[in-house]
Amino acid sequence: MSYNLKTLIVFDTNSLRSTEADEVAYSFFAFGKPFQLVEQFIIDNKLAEIIHLAVPHWAIEELKDQKQKQYEIDVTKFKQIAIRLSGLPHVGEMSFPEDEFDCATYVDEKASEFLKDKQIQLLELKEDIANNVLQSMMVRVMKNQGHKAPFAHSGKYKDAGFKDNFVWESLMHYEGVSDYDKVIFVCKDGDFNRHCEDEFKGKWKRHIEIEKNEQNVIAELKRDYENFIRNRKVYDFADKEYFKDYLNDILKNLSKIEIEGEELDIENYQVESYCVEVERTADEEGDFESPIIVSIVKIHVNREGKKEQIPVKARTTLADFETLTIEETEFDKDVR
Repeated sequence: MSYNLKTLIVFDTNSLRSTEADEVAYSFFAFGKPFQLVEQFIIDNKLAEIIHLAVPHWAIEELKDQKQKQYEIDVTKFKQIAIRLSGLPHVGEMSFPEDEFDCATYVDEKASEFLKDKQIQLLELKEDIANNVLQSMMVRVMKNQGHKAPFAHSGKYKDAGFKDNFVWESLMHYEGVSDYDKVIFVCKDGDFNRHCEDEFKGKWKRHIEIEKNEQNVIAELKRDYENFIRNRKVYDFADKEYFKDYLNDILKNLSKIEIEGEELDIENYQVESYCVEVERTADEEGDFESPIIVSIVKIHVNREGKKEQIPVKARTTLADFETLTIEETEFDKDVR
């Protein structure tokens, strides 16, 4: 894939809950509307290779527990209503749910089937890091006197933040974060704030956005991937061996680069991205546009006895969006 911005989207429990008649649904296992809409946007725009979805394992367990509890509540209510309705002339015989029915096992099986069919990464807190997690949680509650997110809200300690913290620690200790350029954390809870962002960036040196709803997530994805979505055909062309061979043949024949008036010999090069962006250039009348593939190349030189890597943009103009015929390549620095 030529486009190299990889994004991980992590959902908290409150963005995953599925309901029927405004209550937690236990007859099936699925994620709610926020997850579904984001997933559909990724599918519709064929972005599944570079945008991945993740859910904390703790959130899955919480969803299953909520379903089981709701089942028990509904069965109790149903029996109470049935007793009040019994004896009425228009009410027939009612059948009650079997007492031996194991709703927890049923929900667990449905959850396993659902997750198996989905390409979802599970963020788990493994046993070998349990001590580190406990230490981190103690720092939030004790050392910071309950003022460190997500345990605190408006400077006050919250017991509810304990669950939030498990979710946050799952993300903070997920080694897969290093495979991505950006993380979007979806959570309606305002306890995940700027302090959480700073903590994440400090550890992982990755960009993170904390969004409260799916509309904001999709808007964020549109901003990040608009160029890629709009020019997907050109990106795919730049990912083919034909274009890669063309660009490498040009680079192999380069021998000099001029930097700040100094002419240096090119020792080697490395293509960092064959297509980091697609630009468009119009003809003089403005009626016709040609695509330009922007590639990033690092030129290796020896400058005053020190080895340097100089980033260079290579712009390859194509004849049109249909034939994708290569016309010429120009560089933003003086290389020849």
